[in-house]
This record gives sequence, structure tokens and C-alpha cells, in this order.
Amino acid sequence: MATRSENTVTINQPAEKVHAALTNADYWAYNVANLSPEAGEVAEFSATDGGAVVTLFEVLPLEILPEAVRAMISQALKVKRVVTVGPLTDGNAHITYNADVKGTPVDFSGDITLTGEGETTTLAYANEVSVNIPFMGPAIEPKVADALGELFNQEGELTDTWISENPANA
Repeated sequence: MATRSENTVTINQPAEKVHAALTNADYWAYNVANLSPEAGEVAEFSATDGGAVVTLFEVLPLEILPEAVRAMISQALKVKRVVTVGPLTDGNAHITYNADVKGTPVDFSGDITLTGEGETTTLAYANEVSVNIPFMGPAIEPKVADALGELFNQEGELTDTWISENPANA
């Protein structure tokens, strides 16, 4: 059984700029280089009709993981995350992601609603975390969901920074 969680990230940039960042390969390269102490990589990027599909290989260090998870693993987690960004229509866009943690029974996915209002953009996340470990999984899932929320907040800060530093690309 999976645990569902929701979190909201506010970025102090207009929706058009946030969407432009999310559909820019350079933004994703910046994101994976800075999201974690150990840089990840953009494995694949393809522009779609008004959006993009991005495959990321990310590394989550033990320090950012919940203690219950750290007790069961001995090294950083390698995550494959695929993000699909839909087109921007009237200041709104639909984004999905799914992630799979290599060598572990952990995966997570979600829907993200991008909504712009003036000079701010809200990303509303509806996440689903699954830890397939008998008896322990349901106890660990909420902790992983909390860690994801923190990670998405950090990603929002990186997005704001990237847009500020790259105004011509956003």
C-alpha cells in the first residue's frame, strides 16, 4: 500500500518563466548539479508540443534521508526520475513525475499542478510513495514523503535562483 502526501511550493517568478525553465535543458542540468551534494545527470531531454520530457539520474545522499531509511542502506540512493511537463495554458500546466530508486523497494510518483498568479507561481504536488518492505513499509513511507517535500522545496528555490540568473532563458 502506498502513502499519499501533498505539498505546495511557491516560486517568486511568473508562471511563464517557471514553465520556460521547466522546458529548458540547461535548467535541468543546473538542477541536477545543485539539488544534492553529489551531482546527478540529465540522461535525456526532449521538447514536446509546448512541454518537455526529462529523464534524470539523481543521487540522494544518506544525510537527507529519514533515519529509518538510513538504518537499512549503506550508501547514497541512485534515483531515476522522469518528469513530463505539459504545455502552459492560461498560466497553468500539468506536470507528472515518477521515480524509481535503484536497488531498493522504494518508488514514488506524483502529479504537479503549476498555477501562476501575477509574479508568483505555485506548484501543488500530489505524491504517492511506496516502500515495498513487509511490515515496515507503511511506517517508512510517511518519512520518505516528508523528505520528498523538503527536496521539492529545495528544487523550488533552485528554480527561482536559475530564473534570476538566466533571465534570457526564462
